[in-house]
Amino acid sequence: MTQPTFLLYGHGGSGNRGCEAIVRGTAALLAEACPGARVALCSERPQSDAALLGAGVSRVTPSAMSPRSLDRVLASVGYRLSGDRDAYLARTQTPVLRAARRAAVCLSIGGDTYCYHPPASLYAVNRRLRARGKPTALWGCSVDPERLTGELLEDLKRYTALFARESITYQAMLDAGLSPTRAADPAFALAAETVDAPPGFVPGNTVGINVSPLALGHAKAGAGALGALNAIEALIRHILKTTDCAVALTSHVRWRHDDDMQPLGALAEVFLSEPRVLTLDPEFTAPQIKGLIARMRCLVAARTHASIAAYSTAVPALVLGYSVKARGIARDLYGREEGHVLPVQELASEAELIAAFDGLLAREQAERALLRDQAPKQLELARAAADTVAAWAQDWRAARP
Repeated sequence: MTQPTFLLYGHGGSGNRGCEAIVRGTAALLAEACPGARVALCSERPQSDAALLGAGVSRVTPSAMSPRSLDRVLASVGYRLSGDRDAYLARTQTPVLRAARRAAVCLSIGGDTYCYHPPASLYAVNRRLRARGKPTALWGCSVDPERLTGELLEDLKRYTALFARESITYQAMLDAGLSPTRAADPAFALAAETVDAPPGFVPGNTVGINVSPLALGHAKAGAGALGALNAIEALIRHILKTTDCAVALTSHVRWRHDDDMQPLGALAEVFLSEPRVLTLDPEFTAPQIKGLIARMRCLVAARTHASIAAYSTAVPALVLGYSVKARGIARDLYGREEGHVLPVQELASEAELIAAFDGLLAREQAERALLRDQAPKQLELARAAADTVAAWAQDWRAARP
């Protein structure tokens, strides 16, 4: 019997360990829900995804035509002549549309793609896949409520299903007249990998620090990115002074335009002579980073998927959040955002960050107990979503001659 293929697209590449975690978690969920099915991946940076071929993904191809290819040049010429931008964007995404021919189900997995610039290429792809009768899902997504208008809203209506990974997005979609399914981020299903702890890492007594250029770019206008980075430096000094913890600078994204090692490298230089401050190898994969986070005492993180690695292994986390996904996931786990998400765009002082961290340590045992109770519920929501799309694949298989 022909085995169905799930096509994952909208993937930015595994240089972002959060993107990697979504692919690996999704592949694990689909393998459980639909044994024997294949998972194909279209990636913006396929050269970064070689390791995924041994992690439940059967094929990795580019998302878009090369800018220097003849087809891309011809598409550009056609756009200049016709002015049809949607047709041009669809042409650039030919690899996705071609891969979809062999797929039973197509999952757009860029969880927060609809939170930033209008994803016009995804509009073009979704329009054509639905015209072919392909089931499509916006998988484990977050969308800012104020963006649920116009062309974006019309595109969301085209999807066969919308799987909202947190309650803020879910409610906003309901309010906009959509019919979302309450799900969870598939990274909750990512398996942690145990690696040797690096020198200076103290299992159970290491505080992870994750900082991102993206979060710093949202810092309060008065303080700016430099002020936010200074607050994090002050926090590290506070940790060294008031605890016996080690501090692990933890990268989660290594993209040229958005590299966590930029701010983390600056912090490493400041604490170069401090033996209790170490930098985790930025080449660690998402499962390896999760394995190390699982052995931390707590985590202060700007990246949502670094925080999910902590949440799902019952490690208390303080999120320097700037997005609906950070707020929504914390609200679903804890019942509230206060004390768990410190919006970096509202960060007013070093003292505010230090006080939030001290509050995290004061709640440490209670937080661990709560996460042990709540994180498995998120995993069950993710499994239920996978069961839904697996049923679509079973219908496809039943229709095969």
